[in-house]
Amino acid sequence: MTILVVQCRISSTRLPGKALFSLGNKTVLDWTLSAMKKVPADRYFVATDSASFNELAPVARRNDFEIFEGPLEDVLQRFCNLIEYTGADTVIRATADNPFLFYEAASSLLEQYKRRADTSGCDYITYTGLPHGSGIEIFNAKSLLKARDLTDLSYDHEHVGPSLYNHPENFISIMIPAPEQWNHPELRTTIDTRRDYRRALAVVKKLGGEGPYTCEQIVNAFNDENLNHPILCVPCVKKGKGTGHLRRCLSVAISTGADVFIPEDAGLEEIDELLMEARENGFSDDQILRELPGEGEYSLILTDAFTLDRDQAFKLASIAPVAAIDEGSLNTDLCDYLLDIIPSYGLQRPANSVDPAYITLPKNRRTDKLNSKSDIKKILITVGGEDPADLVVPAALSYAKLGYSVTAIVQNIEVSKAKVVIALEKFQNSKEISDRITFINPVHNLREQLFNYDVVVTHYGFTAFESVAAGCGVVLLGTTPLHVSLAKKYGFKCLAIQDINENGAEYSLSEVKDLYPDSPFNKKDGVQHDLGSFTQMLAKGQRLNCPVCGKNHQFMQDTVVARTNQRTFRRCYFCGMTYMSFTAGSPETEYDEKYFFDSYKKQYGKTYLDDFDSIKAQCVRRTSVIDYIFRNMHKVITPSVLDVGCAFGPFMDAANDAGWQVFGTDISKEAVNYVQEQLHYPASCAKFPAFDPAAEFGMNEFDAVTMWYVIEHFQNLDSVLREVSKILKVGGVFAFSTPSGSGVSAKFNTQNFFQNSPADHYSIWEPVRCSSILKRYGFKVVKIVSTGHHPERFPQLAKKNAGPKSIEYALFAAASRFFSLGDTFEVYCVKEKDI
Repeated sequence: MTILVVQCRISSTRLPGKALFSLGNKTVLDWTLSAMKKVPADRYFVATDSASFNELAPVARRNDFEIFEGPLEDVLQRFCNLIEYTGADTVIRATADNPFLFYEAASSLLEQYKRRADTSGCDYITYTGLPHGSGIEIFNAKSLLKARDLTDLSYDHEHVGPSLYNHPENFISIMIPAPEQWNHPELRTTIDTRRDYRRALAVVKKLGGEGPYTCEQIVNAFNDENLNHPILCVPCVKKGKGTGHLRRCLSVAISTGADVFIPEDAGLEEIDELLMEARENGFSDDQILRELPGEGEYSLILTDAFTLDRDQAFKLASIAPVAAIDEGSLNTDLCDYLLDIIPSYGLQRPANSVDPAYITLPKNRRTDKLNSKSDIKKILITVGGEDPADLVVPAALSYAKLGYSVTAIVQNIEVSKAKVVIALEKFQNSKEISDRITFINPVHNLREQLFNYDVVVTHYGFTAFESVAAGCGVVLLGTTPLHVSLAKKYGFKCLAIQDINENGAEYSLSEVKDLYPDSPFNKKDGVQHDLGSFTQMLAKGQRLNCPVCGKNHQFMQDTVVARTNQRTFRRCYFCGMTYMSFTAGSPETEYDEKYFFDSYKKQYGKTYLDDFDSIKAQCVRRTSVIDYIFRNMHKVITPSVLDVGCAFGPFMDAANDAGWQVFGTDISKEAVNYVQEQLHYPASCAKFPAFDPAAEFGMNEFDAVTMWYVIEHFQNLDSVLREVSKILKVGGVFAFSTPSGSGVSAKFNTQNFFQNSPADHYSIWEPVRCSSILKRYGFKVVKIVSTGHHPERFPQLAKKNAGPKSIEYALFAAASRFFSLGDTFEVYCVKEKDI
């Protein structure tokens, strides 16, 4: 008899009750049981403990599974009790936290077991290489009873299978590599954490239906990069801050499947209304979080918070990289990425990207502009979902008194009407004025209705720019001094709070041409960007630690020194190194033939091999410096040198000519092949520091180690410098070259310097900081050479457009050398001691 047993308990330690979590229209356990029901067996069981029995029994029975009760902790005994109860010969074991089991693979494995059991014998069998959470195990029932009596190890009794496969002296265990179509060990389909559960929700939402899903469907879904880079949106949901923040986050959540954090104590009154609207567009309640998660559950946090307070910013940054939209606080140093969508005023901090094209503009647009005030027939007044400054009614009255027909968007129509009655008590024509005002509740998709109005009176925000794009005349209400300044900066007609009256309204419409600010939004062919897609790209990015100090400190202490549209750079608080702290989904650089030929030619106008002689000439000079330092201290006739990142070997060739025994290592197979086959030098294709010189070259230590424009490519400099120290003899020379963070480009054109810094340059060295950093690893700097001098990059010379033969050019060239302002530099140091 073959029994199929799904092991389950409610009291999971990491995620209690996960078996009964909702997944689609069923529980997680329902999904597991329905998949396993497709695997042939004589009887099907849920094996649980007494505390879980009553809760699990209804789920088991509706899936035609029997339910069996056994010990909670001793799961091996639970299985043995069931074997003794049923008299089973074969046991198929699955666990309840795996709703995406490969039932086709399970059926195939059962056939494998039967064949082997009938021939050579088999006590345990499983497929290796399946996704984590998609496999099952099959046991010989009698062997499992025997294993119970032979082992008293708690691990064996908790996990069942190890009681067989960890004891090869007693049992035959077979691990079969899974066939190609099922072999996806990189995927994780189990539910063991909150992140796993949210991924499972996303998979079911993506695939739909009741399941169970085929292996192919599961693999395709879990290979979706967006599912593997979950996003959490954190909008401002405070009372008085408007509804736009939550609207924008819900829009991102609908398009990307992101979750949205809405705490129970959120003060925004319109939350339920906005959620109802979002549900109509595909948003699910499963996407709502009421408490902030722990570290590692999300790939990115997108904040639309108006202003982040310090404690909140710290908390979010400790969970995942933070990308902030239109962040107005002084806490942006805690944000990995800043996106400014609405043009801002007076912000001292830089943003990674400033791009109003992420404002969703209306499709419906007016075809003509107003020629005079007499053309104005309909005015719309709206200041967001809440009207925190209570400006709508006073503004509506001001324009109605001038005889205009006014539509005003408010939350409470009756309260607004009552305010009008009170305000018009002393007016003889009060009814006539009030009849000109129509109050309406907030309008769904307002931006597509704006074109119906001649003039839109609003505040500085999305509606203002949407109205410009719709071809409406626009007047802004200055809710704060900052909003007044922003309105003036971007050419809007604006009324300060004290001017919201009849005279102010008349002034605002006095020149109709002033109602149309010059803006890219009023161009019908303006470029539109999708915020959801952009957020998904950021989610594939990576937060990086200081390459020297690693995870020994929190990056929040490190000052932001530059932001570019793809990366953020910080200066380490402890060691002073400038490093890339965030990169927005840039693909990893491949150091292949294309890198040395196409990429190199694009930058320098020739391929690496075309430039070989020129590069070697520089290496001859470098070799002479190393030679001078080393031979002044040692009498070695033929010293050894390891060139890390040797590329096609120009330095090795120069050092060989100078009498050094040369060795090289590089991660490019093409480069290493060239060094071996054309230059005939020993070279290893290896990723330093994962490199064994003894195994490769029969040497444990070298007299010199070099890295020419290589050191900046390492994400973990600590391990690299430790390995250099390990393989370099005491008194040996360590030399490297690298771009300079204090050269002419970095000093005088800082933003451009960081913008053009290659995506694979993780550290930016400065000569002044080399000694203190390298001292940690037992090195003493003895010489620094400033190289890469470009007088034309001095702004003073660039303005004069002086050529290389001019006196000015010669003076700036001399100044560059005297003050060591080259855009690159070389460091030569001696190892003083082991570390």
